[in-house]
This record gives sequence, structure tokens and C-alpha cells, in this order.
Amino acid sequence: MAAQNNAPLPDGLEIAGYRIVKKIASGGFSIVYLAYDEDGNAVAIKEYLPSSLALRQPGELVPAISAENLPVFRIGLKCFFEEGRALARISHPNVVSVVNFFRANDTVYMVMAYESGRSLQDHILRRRDKGERPLVSERFIRKMFNQVMNGLR
Repeated sequence: MAAQNNAPLPDGLEIAGYRIVKKIASGGFSIVYLAYDEDGNAVAIKEYLPSSLALRQPGELVPAISAENLPVFRIGLKCFFEEGRALARISHPNVVSVVNFFRANDTVYMVMAYESGRSLQDHILRRRDKGERPLVSERFIRKMFNQVMNGLR
């Protein structure tokens, strides 16, 4: 995953009825935040912010996008919005649900149900640090693969 060089939105920021708690993940084209909706429900908000096309400095909300990057940025916005629309139509226990998407700060945000837990990487690193072998058992792989395939189906 490519590095994210953009400053995250500030903790405590209110945006479209959601309060940002903290950044929980980032990659080359997005930043993901833990937030709470107006009813106090935890959500994950994914912000479209490709570091190769846009730059947001600390203390800023709107990223700077050069004129030469703007057409590609806009195509990405459209694709991100379409991804949110497609995911919002899926209802399955193995697929995170999209509950909203909105425009703000010259970009797009996808709001998803917040699912707590560990990533596969966390699972592997924890087993490695404990000296457990194998790092990923065949039984574990079969169980996870089956759940992933059920979600994809």
C-alpha cells in the first residue's frame, strides 16, 4: 500500500453530522477515520484523498490540487462515489455496510458501519511475536477463505 502524505482531518471535527475521533488507517488514496454519528453510533469514514494528486497541509481541511492533476482527481472522485453506491446495495454479514456517502472539503467521504477487531496482519504479527508456528494454520486459512468467498458471492 502506498504511503499517505496528507495531514488527516483533526480529531473532534464535526463533518456532515459525524464527529471525527481519530485516524485509524491510511493508504495511497484514502484516509479512514473512527467517528460517531449524531446518535452516538461508531462509524468508519473513508476519505478520498490520493496523495499522488492532492496535498492537504496540517491545519487545512481542503486539499490543494494542481490544475494538471484535477482531471484525474475528478475521475477518481467519480469512481470512489460509484464504489460507495455499489457497496451500499450489498447486505451480507461478511461485507461491511455502507450507510452514507457525502461531499465536503472538495472531496468525497464514504461512511461505513464500524467493525472492530484485528486485521490479518495483526493476527500474524501477534503469533510471530509469541513464537507460535505456523503463523497461519491451514485450518485458519480455510475458515477465513470460506468467509471471504461467502461475502464475495
